[in-house]
Amino acid sequence: MTPVGPSKSELRALVRAARAAVPGPARREAAIRDAAGAAGLTGVVGARGVLSYCATPDELDPSPLTRMLSQSGARIAYPRVCGPGALTLHWGDACELEPGYCGLLEPPAGSEEAALAEIGLVLVPGVAFDAECHRLGMGGGFYDRLLAALAPTTLKVGLAFDEQIVDAVPCEAHDVTLDAVVTPRRIFRRGRPATDRP
Repeated sequence: MTPVGPSKSELRALVRAARAAVPGPARREAAIRDAAGAAGLTGVVGARGVLSYCATPDELDPSPLTRMLSQSGARIAYPRVCGPGALTLHWGDACELEPGYCGLLEPPAGSEEAALAEIGLVLVPGVAFDAECHRLGMGGGFYDRLLAALAPTTLKVGLAFDEQIVDAVPCEAHDVTLDAVVTPRRIFRRGRPATDRP
C-alpha cells in the first residue's frame, strides 16, 4: 500500500511553521541571494513588465529583485484583490502600497491597471514548492486563477526559503506549474535537475 502524504492543509501548517522560524538576518540574506539567483535565469533581466508582490512578515521579500529589475528598466506591477479569488494588476511603486484585503499591502484604488498581456515575468509567492516547480498557495485560489490566465510565454518564477521545499506538493489537473523556483541554496527549473548554488 502506497503511503499517503500530508494533506494540503497539513503541509501548509508544517511549512508555514518552518518558514516562520527563519531568523531575521537569514531572511535578509535569503532575499538578496534569491534576487541574485533569479537574475541569472533567462528572461528575468530584460522583462519589461514584472508582476511582483509585497511580502507578508513570513514570506521571502522580493524587493531586492524588484529594485534590480526596476533599475534595469522594468515596470513593476502589484496585485489588488477585487473579489473572491480575483485579482487586478496595477502599475506602481512599493512605497505607494496600502493595507487592503486581510491587511495585505496592495495598490490603492484607482491606480493604473496593467493588462495581463503587458506582464512578461511574474514573481510568485507560495507556502510550499517542490523540485518539479509545483506550488502550494494559501488556499484562496488567487494565484491559481491568475497563473492560469497568463499567456504561456509569461515567465513564472517562485521565490522561497530552502525550508519551503518539500518532497511533493499535492497537485490537481488545474494547477499551473511554475517555470522555476529559486531558493538561497538551489535553483529548480521545470523539467530539469535542480542546480546547487555556490
